[in-house]
Amino acid sequence: MAETLGSLIDKLTIKNIRLWHLEDIRRDMTLPDSDRLAAADKVSVVNQQRNDLIDEIDQFLADAVSGGVRITDPKVKIYHQPSEEKVTSGV
Repeated sequence: MAETLGSLIDKLTIKNIRLWHLEDIRRDMTLPDSDRLAAADKVSVVNQQRNDLIDEIDQFLADAVSGGVRITDPKVKIYHQPSEEKVTSGV
């Protein structure tokens, strides 16, 4: 599995936002019926994609609990840490 838990959750969040906007369009009675019907069709597609992502997240977590997936990767930071300068008082 090439996905990380964070990337799956990001994708799920995007689907939830998309679904929220489509539901607004679907309920907006000021829009033409054709636009509202098109939004309703898209709601079904996004809901299926959302459910698939939830299943993938569930599988990822099950694999992580069983030890089949690493939850975190070690972080490698490369930067220069300046040495501490000694402060001396001049007389």
